[in-house]
Amino acid sequence: MTRSVWVVKFGGSLLSDDKARKAFLRQVARLARRRPVALVHGGGPEISAALQKMGVKPVFVKGRRVTDDAAMTVVEGVLSGQVNKKLVGELCSLGVRAVGLSGRDGGLLLARPVKGLGRVGEPLRAAPGILRTLLQGKFLPVISSVASDARGRALNVNADEAAAAVAVWLKADRLVYLTDVAGVLDARKKTIPKIHTRDIQGLIDRGVVTGGMIPKVLSCRRAIRKGVREIDIIDGRAGLLKMKGTRLLP
Repeated sequence: MTRSVWVVKFGGSLLSDDKARKAFLRQVARLARRRPVALVHGGGPEISAALQKMGVKPVFVKGRRVTDDAAMTVVEGVLSGQVNKKLVGELCSLGVRAVGLSGRDGGLLLARPVKGLGRVGEPLRAAPGILRTLLQGKFLPVISSVASDARGRALNVNADEAAAAVAVWLKADRLVYLTDVAGVLDARKKTIPKIHTRDIQGLIDRGVVTGGMIPKVLSCRRAIRKGVREIDIIDGRAGLLKMKGTRLLP
């Protein structure tokens, strides 16, 4: 069963765009009638808005949000309490048997702190038993990108990296990242249709891949090396099923 799973990551500005989000969820509902799907989400704009209300200016290092103890409370509340339940509710209204989880539930995601970033974690491993149980029962897991460390503390995990970890440990057939641009863009802002893992570091070093796209493509590289067969970074505005964007290859 698990080899046919699709893991889909959704978030960013697409999440806060009502039209784009609802169109995406309708497509997820159609896809989930044909195959098992696990959805991993972030919520960066929602977190930034909540922190700014507290007078906290967001700081990012290579696509990761610097997160102190106070900010972590906000991050977990927004991702697992607000965004997650909103997506679950909207999917259920479309007839999908969606179940909301965080990476902390059932020991799903174990992460280690990233030095210098506070309560930011990098996934070490996933324990997908709870996901397999849900998928076998024909439920659609909706997972927020919060993990636990070895002491049980909450860590803020980049949603791209969380999705890659889930895909690897589920032995997913396909991993799809939805973004608000048409895949990975070259220096002329044109979509690069295919990227081999051996070329990723060079694209980063030359400044072609920057910002939040860095952890995305690095997570793709790790996932491919660990057995995920097909990975796409696609334009979420064009739709989940059109696959308009960049394909990552070994």
